Amino acid sequence: MARKTMVITGETLARQGYCRISKRKNIVARIDVENWVELFAAHFGKTLHEMFSEILANPGKYEDLFRREWSKDQLDVSLTTARTVPSSFGCNVGYEEKEESG
Repeated sequence: MARKTMVITGETLARQGYCRISKRKNIVARIDVENWVELFAAHFGKTLHEMFSEILANPGKYEDLFRREWSKDQLDVSLTTARTVPSSFGCNVGYEEKEESG
C-alpha cells in the first residue's frame, strides 16, 4: 500500500511542475517563481523578447537551469517517488501553481 501512495505523490508533484534534478540523491524541484523568465532576462542581460526567443529555441534548457540553480522549492523524496517524476533535463514545464496540502 505504501508504494502506491508514493507513486500518487510523484504524480501529484509532477502536476505541480516538479522534475527530478538528481537521480542519485532523489531530489525534485520546481520553478517556484511565476516571473522566472523576467528574472533570467535581467540576469542574462536580455530583453524579455530575446529571453523568450532563447527559451523557445532551446526547449527545457532554461527551465532545467532554473530548477537546479535558482529554485528554492526542492524536495528530497523516496526512490519510488523520484522514479515517477520526470527528469528535469529537457523538460520544458515552466511555472505551475502549487497545490495546497490540506
